[in-house]
Amino acid sequence: MARKNMFEGISPAPRPAGVAEPAKMPEVFQASGPIAAIRNDLRSIGSRSVQEIDPAQIEDTGLRDRLGDLGDDIAELRESIAKHGQQVPILLRPHPKLSGRYQVVYGRRRLAAIRGLDLPVKALIRTLSDEEAVLAQGQENNLRKDPSFIEKALFAGDLEEAGYEARVIQDALNVSRSHTSHMRKVREALPREVIERIGAAPSVGWKRWYDLALRVIEGQIAADSVHPAPFAPELTSDQRFEAWVRAIPTTARPEKAAAADSAATILARDGTELGSVRLQKARMSFEATAGNAGFAAWLHDEAQDLLPRLYEEFLAARAKRS
Repeated sequence: MARKNMFEGISPAPRPAGVAEPAKMPEVFQASGPIAAIRNDLRSIGSRSVQEIDPAQIEDTGLRDRLGDLGDDIAELRESIAKHGQQVPILLRPHPKLSGRYQVVYGRRRLAAIRGLDLPVKALIRTLSDEEAVLAQGQENNLRKDPSFIEKALFAGDLEEAGYEARVIQDALNVSRSHTSHMRKVREALPREVIERIGAAPSVGWKRWYDLALRVIEGQIAADSVHPAPFAPELTSDQRFEAWVRAIPTTARPEKAAAADSAATILARDGTELGSVRLQKARMSFEATAGNAGFAAWLHDEAQDLLPRLYEEFLAARAKRS
């Protein structure tokens, strides 16, 4: 039963003639002190409380972090929600451009399942910047159902294209700078259309994707021409990966591909890929990326000063170990 308002119906007593109206509280006291603390507490409570939102008010926009169609795997989830209700709220933020509407931060599968049930969506609503929303989305995915390497690689590429800093991408995906470099190499070798045909391949780790990318790049293989026919419908995404690898022409492998494992990617401190260093027997070579040809030329010009200095550091380090 709702509690009755004990002050309902009570009007303030009339002010006697000649008595001035009380002065309003100065703005400075409204912005700080007890009143401001109460206001901030109320806002904090509002951001933590679960609200019911009409799905029609929610825009399912933003960056995709999963491969495949949401409709392919939500039938079981929709049945569970219809039977037991929505147990876990999704996270929304007010739409930055459309008044009265929201954007999904995370919980797209739950939203898609509920759209077909004619039910309101239980949601937390928080005012987040684009960067904060990306971090929340990545961390939620890492905690719930860890995306596969290739899903993370595509998501990282979308974040790069959207202009996010390397630090934000690494924090959102919980990966190191070198790992983002591996992801970039895979995206360089394999077009998105090829990756989406293969799918998430949850059992295929980064090393196999990376080795495949090196094989494609070193062999100058046109990835979109490998296995152009539709995959058999009964194959899982892991099996599609294996089928795609088997379809690579064996004649396209260069002899130097056997030494590809000796290549090391060189990254700047901000995560930018500078190039790769390859060691073959006693020969070491540096291959700059397309945008760092000037750096390679500078290394060549400064080699007489740089290499003796590095050699002295090598001798000092070896002496410490001995």
